Amino acid sequence: MMVIYFTDGALIDDVRIRRLLLRIPEVLAHLRDSAEEFVNCDLHLVMNEKSVYDVLNYHQREYLKSILQTALFDRWKNQGGSPDLILRRKDYNQIEDLKSVFKKLATIDSLKVVTIGPGFDDVETFLRKELAVSQYFNDIISVDPALNWFWADLKSELQFHS
Repeated sequence: MMVIYFTDGALIDDVRIRRLLLRIPEVLAHLRDSAEEFVNCDLHLVMNEKSVYDVLNYHQREYLKSILQTALFDRWKNQGGSPDLILRRKDYNQIEDLKSVFKKLATIDSLKVVTIGPGFDDVETFLRKELAVSQYFNDIISVDPALNWFWADLKSELQFHS
């Protein structure tokens, strides 16, 4: 069973992540298609500048995160991915409710979970440590061979700035 899990998108708040996302063609296309919905706002600057991103209100940030995650999901689908179930962190008021769903899913032998973040959130620790699904738990960017530069670039940038 293939489960797609949309995280809360917290890593998108990081300007380095947004800059790397701009290198993904599907992300650029989705941003272009949604540009008119951000009145008096240049999405290219939002993706590249922390100060411009910080000016967005809560709803604009959440909508931007949704656009970026949808772009990553569409990329995955276009490469032949087909989910059996889609879970979204924002659909659960309490983290315990989401964990309960994952506990039930963990009883399935063929369970595979792919997160759309990018990256993970606090559910990752629960899935890896408490439910031991680490073998079949991946980030959408990590499972895409054409995006093998994404996390490596970020790690090298972090080391460069450290």
